[in-house]
Amino acid sequence: MYLYSNGAVLEALRRAQFRQVPWPKRPRVFEFLHQQGLIATMRQPSSPVPGPHEPVDIAVLTARGKEEIRRLELRERSSHWIDEKALVYVLAVRAEAAAGPNCLDR
Repeated sequence: MYLYSNGAVLEALRRAQFRQVPWPKRPRVFEFLHQQGLIATMRQPSSPVPGPHEPVDIAVLTARGKEEIRRLELRERSSHWIDEKALVYVLAVRAEAAAGPNCLDR
């Protein structure tokens, strides 16, 4: 498994956000983002021009991916981004998930 920087993940999420990447031609970072649940594939509608056209699957952001791109873009605007951009990316964990099961549920 490869390690990716915050900057590489942000750039890949932006490319998926703008639907610029056909899934068969995806960069390696997209596999990582797919495993994390940040991107998925979607069938691109065929072109309306005459003639046969093969449908293409493209990378798109999931709801979780949209949250993550917002988080990274906020970090990008901070004065610390120059240092953070090169650091190894770690998926943000929601506070609720990190807290574990509620003890009142027992």
